[in-house]
Amino acid sequence: MPAKTKAVVFDFGNVIIPIDLERTFQAFADLTFKSKERIKELFAQTELFKKYETGFYSDDEFRDVVRQTLSYPLNDQEIDEAWNALLLEIPKERIDYLERLKFDIPIYLLSNTNSLHIEYCQQYFRQAFGIANFTKLFEKAFLSYEMGLWKPDYAIYHQVINEIGVKPEEILFLDDNPDNVEAANEVGIRAVQISPHESFTTLLPNLL
Repeated sequence: MPAKTKAVVFDFGNVIIPIDLERTFQAFADLTFKSKERIKELFAQTELFKKYETGFYSDDEFRDVVRQTLSYPLNDQEIDEAWNALLLEIPKERIDYLERLKFDIPIYLLSNTNSLHIEYCQQYFRQAFGIANFTKLFEKAFLSYEMGLWKPDYAIYHQVINEIGVKPEEILFLDDNPDNVEAANEVGIRAVQISPHESFTTLLPNLL
């Protein structure tokens, strides 16, 4: 018999909030007159996402690194808006579902993310849903840049397991990234990959 689920952990991007990385690459391309492919190459070479999302850079340092990486004098607002361009609108039924679900089972957030994206999402949730602090939808929000850890490294999952305080097999984890799902499964978590085109609102009832 499979273990009873005692906690549900959600990835954020492409599970709760739809994202489109191409929009951010294109936004920087438009600002700097470089090709989108070149923007991707430069970001990959500098490990920009990983370093920023593990807290290696402060926000100001991150913006400076973007300017240096792209060799272009972008102002802070241009950088912030291009960086946040990947964040799309959340279907309201997902938020309604989470607000109901948390009364039935403890729910958590586990995201590779950064402070600029979280700050943007706080504003978005206030305007779109009247929610002052969206992380309060969850028992705890495990955010990579605050933890100094990164999916799919095992260490981030071990910390989540320890803090939630249940057995790994009693945790259900939803993520869109196959590497993150595989690593979570390898440490004993019941991890399920969800497609960006699926909604957890229809998937979860069959998993709980």
